[in-house]
Amino acid sequence: MLLPGALDRGSLGHMTNGRYRVVALLLVATLGAEPALATTYLSAEPIPTPDVVGAGSLAKLESIGYARLERWSRRLLDECRIVDQTIGVLAAHRAISTVDATNTSATVAAGGFEAVSHPSYVLTVRDTGPGAASAADLDVLANALGYVLNQDGTAYFTPDSANAYQFALDYAVITFAPSLSGESAKQFFDFVGTIDPALWSGLYAGFTQVGSSMFFLQPAVSKQQFIDGLAEAARVDPAAAYATLNNHGSPTTARAGVAFPENDWIAFPDGGQYLAQVGSLSPQLASALAGVRQRHLQALAGLVSAIDRNNVDNYLTRQFRCP
Repeated sequence: MLLPGALDRGSLGHMTNGRYRVVALLLVATLGAEPALATTYLSAEPIPTPDVVGAGSLAKLESIGYARLERWSRRLLDECRIVDQTIGVLAAHRAISTVDATNTSATVAAGGFEAVSHPSYVLTVRDTGPGAASAADLDVLANALGYVLNQDGTAYFTPDSANAYQFALDYAVITFAPSLSGESAKQFFDFVGTIDPALWSGLYAGFTQVGSSMFFLQPAVSKQQFIDGLAEAARVDPAAAYATLNNHGSPTTARAGVAFPENDWIAFPDGGQYLAQVGSLSPQLASALAGVRQRHLQALAGLVSAIDRNNVDNYLTRQFRCP
């Protein structure tokens, strides 16, 4: 993919049909009366690129629907601890030193790209103040997660500073009351498509869910078309509100700093573009990361096998086992 003014494989959402589809979002957090602390949202989905698993396997995975993919993703995150394992391997081999449980947490949230929505792993990483994660460690982690989760790319960005990372992109936020599920986020994204298809299935159209909000990066449309379509969708949906407002209370956009680590699995089937960014990559670290990646592929194979047996619900409820 090509993000306007960015690089050839970055966008909001995740990947499908070989296109980069990974999202990452950043918010501002405040702690009481303390100064504002920047928070990076780094997102990588567990649904793999077809360049690794094949278009047929990806189609099977998508055929079971969002809810089942979300349930599988949660088990892989919470029980198999695929993200924690990745962080642990990096820390044990001294590839990172500032990312830990005090400044980083992960959850499953919705993300969409060009008419398709998937569950994604969204990591909340505090990147300023005492005990914060460093920008260098964030980049290593984003590359390692892309490798382990067999992604075309990962992404991270901050609304706090348009100059924080590699590129600056416009975005808008839609908030929901009282809460927002992943499936509801998918449904709203689909509804946006009835307002303006270019914001749903058009080039670079996508979103990511953060709590009770959906963040949209501006796709390949004008800024005004982007604002008008999202504002109309939020106006019609009684639970939604357009939250990115100017000083007069009118819908607008803001600018975020963003980065897009990536790997072309056709040209680099060993994940070499990711691994080249993982600091001083020792043979021991490479082997350990490869082991976590294999566990992800084994988990995917287990789900595909259940789909082939028409046994998905029983598998997710009773037969699921961590690799």
